[in-house]
Amino acid sequence: NFNKIFVIGFNKTGTTTLETVLRLYGYHLPSQHKQEIRLSKSTFHTNYEEMTSFCANYDAFQDMPFSQGLTYVAADAIFPNSRFILTERPATAWFKSMCKFHKKVFNLDDVTKLTEKDVLEKLTYLYPEYSHSNKERILSSFENNSMKVNWEKLYDADWYIDMYERRNEEIKRYFMKAPEKLLVIDVTQEKTTEKICRFLNIPIECVIDMPHSNKT
Repeated sequence: NFNKIFVIGFNKTGTTTLETVLRLYGYHLPSQHKQEIRLSKSTFHTNYEEMTSFCANYDAFQDMPFSQGLTYVAADAIFPNSRFILTERPATAWFKSMCKFHKKVFNLDDVTKLTEKDVLEKLTYLYPEYSHSNKERILSSFENNSMKVNWEKLYDADWYIDMYERRNEEIKRYFMKAPEKLLVIDVTQEKTTEKICRFLNIPIECVIDMPHSNKT
């Protein structure tokens, strides 16, 4: 009795666990890398044609571009009566996990000393400038109608935590008049999938232990 499922929590909040859970319950999800390559650039340039045609072929989605920005608003408009899952965790724990993960996947000793040049040369992922564009979007602010990229805030805890908390609040406010569309969940605190089953109308006898995938 609903359209699509979009997991819209920021990366490193249990989105991979949600992917595992949804696949176990039979939902059809795309390859994460394929999704990021196909959709991220066009979506963040406010071109939703590719997202519309791509998402028509699957049941559920997680990670980029749905994990950042206002993509959830476009998804809600394009696919009415969909369900959205906001994965969240304490902000400080989220930031530490993200830094630890980036150090691991990019083979870095200390992310706090990185520069814009380092992002271009060392944070290589999917295709050239992918990581740079991602960081640029996160670090942007506007002063006198001019965009400024605050590269000095690269991996600044206060900057990231403020951005993370504001986005989560914006999501909750957006769905305030349609609470049936949104599930807010901290999967690190859930022992079973009961909340997810109830939200998606999956029979309660199908509840399983929470798998907790992709721990850093």
